[in-house]
Amino acid sequence: MPAGSDGGTRAAGAPWTTWVEDRRRIVIPVAFGVAILLGIVIGLVTATSPAGDDAGGAAAVTAPARQPPAPAISWDAGTAAGTGRNLALGDQSAIVRTALAWAVADDALAKAGKPTWSKVYLDAGSPAPGTANAQAATTRAALTDQAITIPQGLNYGAVRGADAAHDQLWAVGNVNPANPAVPTAAPVDHLYLWERIGSGPWTVVASGPTACAKIPPQMTAVWGASPKPCTS
Repeated sequence: MPAGSDGGTRAAGAPWTTWVEDRRRIVIPVAFGVAILLGIVIGLVTATSPAGDDAGGAAAVTAPARQPPAPAISWDAGTAAGTGRNLALGDQSAIVRTALAWAVADDALAKAGKPTWSKVYLDAGSPAPGTANAQAATTRAALTDQAITIPQGLNYGAVRGADAAHDQLWAVGNVNPANPAVPTAAPVDHLYLWERIGSGPWTVVASGPTACAKIPPQMTAVWGASPKPCTS
């Protein structure tokens, strides 16, 4: 190798090494800053994402009383999916009315930003009715199903789904406070429309004067455009 050739190579490589070092001094702080910003963005997104439950805890917290065993609906042979029919409450009247009252209490409390009756009840360990724990849970709840009455005149029916798991149960009726002399802790409307899909819980679809406008056409075809609860 000619004398001085190694020194020449080092000399030729020096500008490239300097360029790399200069860029590294810039890239490393920038990458670090980007990582910090990314962490902040992820933290903000996580913090502002909605929780599993709303303020009242109604989104995912449902007491068993709102979700009783689903009735077996006897559909006529050849009945197409999407067809509505009226149902008789029969011996299911008390069970259905209790479920609807729980749904009303949960809905009213959730709208008022308070813990729902379902959440209070489940947090108390789902106490059996009549026990001391049940009484304690009742006193902790701002509104319970016991403060709500669903009088006679309830319309009850179903819309056939693709299978039993997708059958839709519908109910529309009036709601009264159990003790009219005692105002409820959360506003309760006089008219409610409820829905249940398959074995899921009963939920409030709409309430108030315009609730009947949300009745699906499959049920107005059976009940008429203005079922009795809608005009009382």
